[in-house]
Amino acid sequence: MKFLADMGLSPVTVTYLRELGHELVRLPEVGLDRRSDSEVIDYALIHGQVVLTFDLDFPALLALNPSHRASAIIFRTRTAKPKWINERLSEILPPLEDVLKDGAIVVVEDHRIRVRRFLDL
Repeated sequence: MKFLADMGLSPVTVTYLRELGHELVRLPEVGLDRRSDSEVIDYALIHGQVVLTFDLDFPALLALNPSHRASAIIFRTRTAKPKWINERLSEILPPLEDVLKDGAIVVVEDHRIRVRRFLDL
């Protein structure tokens, strides 16, 4: 899969996902570290990337604008430790790959995962 990692995602997780064979860039690598969330979403859409973020503004931006919908995984967790995030991604990515390709918001919480397909919105 192709991912666009927001600033809150650790470089350790970026390296981990790359080692798993995913194509991934962080916002500073493509000059988006000081851009608006809307610009980040536009970039992800153009490049077919899933946004990885801790930013809780993304679900509303994605859900409310039908023409502005890049899939996203939003972490809403007590910890941002790379080891924990990496373990969660290892668990959720394989079964959610098709859902993310079709368009969805995935919210990863400490003890559950919520999936909202764009088709259902």
